[in-house]
Amino acid sequence: MTELYPEFYNDVFGPLMQPGSSSHMAAPCRAGLLCRALLGEDAADILVEMDPEGSFAGAFGQMNEDLGMLNGALGRAPDHPDFFAVKETLQQKGVSYRFAFCPMKESDHINALKFILTGVSGKKATLVANSIGGGMVETVWVNGYAFSGKGDTYALYVFDPNNALDGAELTAKVAACQPILESGAGEGQKGGRMHWFKLESAPNPSLIQSLTGLDIAMTPPILPVPTTAAKKPQLFDTMAIWRRLAQEQGKTLAEVAIDYEMAASGWDRQQVVAFMRDKIQPAMHRRTHALYEENAKPLCTPFTELHYQKWDAALPRLPLNMGVISKSIRYVTAGQPPVAGVLNVPGPMGTGGGFLYGVLSAVQEELGLSDEAVLQGLFVAAGVGAICYTRTNPTGEVIGCAGECGCCAAMAAAALVQMLGGSPEQAEAAASMTLQAAVGWPCDPIPGGKDMPCMSRVLCIASMPIVFAQWALAGQDPVLPFHEAVDVADQVGRSLSGDLLCTARGGHCAAPAARCAAAAFRQWRRDGATAK
Repeated sequence: MTELYPEFYNDVFGPLMQPGSSSHMAAPCRAGLLCRALLGEDAADILVEMDPEGSFAGAFGQMNEDLGMLNGALGRAPDHPDFFAVKETLQQKGVSYRFAFCPMKESDHINALKFILTGVSGKKATLVANSIGGGMVETVWVNGYAFSGKGDTYALYVFDPNNALDGAELTAKVAACQPILESGAGEGQKGGRMHWFKLESAPNPSLIQSLTGLDIAMTPPILPVPTTAAKKPQLFDTMAIWRRLAQEQGKTLAEVAIDYEMAASGWDRQQVVAFMRDKIQPAMHRRTHALYEENAKPLCTPFTELHYQKWDAALPRLPLNMGVISKSIRYVTAGQPPVAGVLNVPGPMGTGGGFLYGVLSAVQEELGLSDEAVLQGLFVAAGVGAICYTRTNPTGEVIGCAGECGCCAAMAAAALVQMLGGSPEQAEAAASMTLQAAVGWPCDPIPGGKDMPCMSRVLCIASMPIVFAQWALAGQDPVLPFHEAVDVADQVGRSLSGDLLCTARGGHCAAPAARCAAAAFRQWRRDGATAK
């Protein structure tokens, strides 16, 4: 069995996606994409079920949840160019769709959802998945059979409703045609078993022929870096180990981070660096600069606030024009409004990579730093993010906004220390102190609330990394090593009530003004209006 652990381009900076939430839009899209592959034909009817007590119900539509689900069911990835026209496409194709809120018997995860697709031939496929943060999904049921997968490999399913197949013989038959990364069997809700095989490549013709007469289905990998036999053990899961490796090998933290990704992906150094330099970094730059450098138009609703315009207009007369922090706020707020076609880079929140980059870009411009310095900073940020994903689920639905804004800010703080020539110890101090300040933040976005209170925390991302990076460079002892700060954020976050975990029920959402805003937003949705 190949060890699966967080890596940079699947978990930390991924997926590249149209504007929306990584956990509420991109992950449901990917789950739908898996179910469409399972179906093996075009869908004629789409039904998505969600728990009325889960996170999708409270904020449904606010973060493009419905658009993500429908695009996935059509076989589209989260970055599809016609993403926002999906309902018109479904109407033209004559595809019906429904969203139902009913108790989820198959999963108790707060971000669980169930796809039930009916194909053009009448064939059905069902898939139950959990959105586990950053656009990642965990499949838990396939056509009524238990399964565990994250869409990181090709998967072959052989259905055995009458327990008629010998599992050992079947495994030997598959292995004779193609190498197997992992195999197992899942019990059916109505009896029987499903034998499953995770493969490094698509099932070849000889394998398919050997299974003639059996009921089979397949799903492809949905992650940009599929798991292969070349994957090596995780290089580090704390900054202490990371720092020790850097010291022993005479390398920077950024260079050891590149080694980490090489071990995780099986790619060579050139591939790892090129993906960050040529895909991730330009997408982050465009997300935070498109409204200034292009003739880009944000998607607006009656509940949209264009914060960057207000900031730019007010800045000349503000008494505390704070130099690099003012510029950081400028780019971070410009990365907030959705712009169709301008892709988000999660990190770990939906626009987190853009927010992080906005801070780094502001510092780069103020100090005249090179693009290479920013690239090195991004690799340090990615390493910090991988530690977060190793030790917790950094998503608002699991540990509150400390898992999103907090981790994102910690990543940026460590990246800044790298860019400013600080030591590995100072990079860890900056990350730890930043995350310590965010522990206990709930996730309570107000539907129709003009991005509040999220924008307040996003502004923390714009300023906290700059403050804590400098405090670390000044020699402040964080007391807690970074991994302990992550563990504290995880423990405190998991102690929050469900009302405070992106369900739009508690925290700021419970205030009278917020309830009025939410009611207006839901009425607007019922009237069929969309962002323009």
